Amino acid sequence: MIEFKNVVKQYPNGFRAVDNLNLLVHEGEICVLIGPSGCGKTTSMRMINRLIDISSGEILINGQPNTELPAEELRRQIGYAIQQIGLLPHMTISDNIAIVPRLLKWDEDRIRTRVDELLDLVGLDPDISRDKFPRQLSGGQQQRVGVARALGADPPIMLMDEPFGAVDPITREVLQAEFLQIQERVGKTIIFVTHDIDEAIKMGDRIAIMRDGHLVQYDTPDTILAHPNNRFVRDFVGTDRTLKRLGLIRIKNLMDASPPTCTLDSTVEEAKQCFVDYGAKSVFIVDKDDGTLKGWVDKEELKTNTSLLDAMYEAHWVDIAVRQDATAREALSAMVARGFRVTPVVDRHGKLVGTITLKALQDLVSYDPTSTATTEAVSNVG
Repeated sequence: MIEFKNVVKQYPNGFRAVDNLNLLVHEGEICVLIGPSGCGKTTSMRMINRLIDISSGEILINGQPNTELPAEELRRQIGYAIQQIGLLPHMTISDNIAIVPRLLKWDEDRIRTRVDELLDLVGLDPDISRDKFPRQLSGGQQQRVGVARALGADPPIMLMDEPFGAVDPITREVLQAEFLQIQERVGKTIIFVTHDIDEAIKMGDRIAIMRDGHLVQYDTPDTILAHPNNRFVRDFVGTDRTLKRLGLIRIKNLMDASPPTCTLDSTVEEAKQCFVDYGAKSVFIVDKDDGTLKGWVDKEELKTNTSLLDAMYEAHWVDIAVRQDATAREALSAMVARGFRVTPVVDRHGKLVGTITLKALQDLVSYDPTSTATTEAVSNVG
């Protein structure tokens, strides 16, 4: 847990980069600091590991002031990843990752094991990558190594200063998703600085919006989007905040998990009964062995066909379905593009697992994120 208590950073000329900051970050959470340039977000983060000294107030780490340890010892217990990556070019990837463990005097066998674990964790083959130099890796690969190095000594806290800002948009999205998957496994307490509101919404359990050294609003992404504190926050998150909210919800939390279904070898009579049982206008057709979605049939088509195969609309699941790990925003985009009001939901193998309706998405837009009846549907994108 990290707590800022009345923290001030004032420079000799009187300028206050951070002014009376109070902030509590719970263990295992990602707290994103965001705001306009010069708002104090990076300064706030760097005061945690004392790269910048506090003028007044205190920062507590698990209840203890961060000034109780020598700065060097404190920093060895906190992972640090930056936009410029900062890999040492004359050292191999293995040696870059091993910097802090060696400072902590780990034995070499333990270090080698840890390096290989971390390379595997960030999606790099240890046998291929460990002996390379940074210049031999792509930008995205170097960024992965930067994250691995920050995790080197398994620190409970990580500071991340725009860690994905130097890569192209496609690689950035991949790194964001991969990092969230890593976080699910390692559960670090993370302070994440960004200037990108979409990245903040995607990455943060909570978002701290700052302006001129002051904390303007600190809350979950969904609450900030639904209930911005003031005009500054409303303008900062953007006029498309309703669509941004849809990007927070996973389809698996909204879908109907009992879709009207027949198999390829079902009879027309069985299909008609399925329409009656579900009160549906369409029934989805799946493979009887593995449940893979094969198409659908409309009620009207059964009136003029004696075979279910003749009546069905055959289509590959990639073209008509959304994945259960997709967001509500992605589902809405698919519905608009395909003209569907009811869309099948599949797993990564194409097995039918549910349906999502346009009405469910419409209801989602108007829901109150502070209501206990609806917050269970909300999860971060990852």
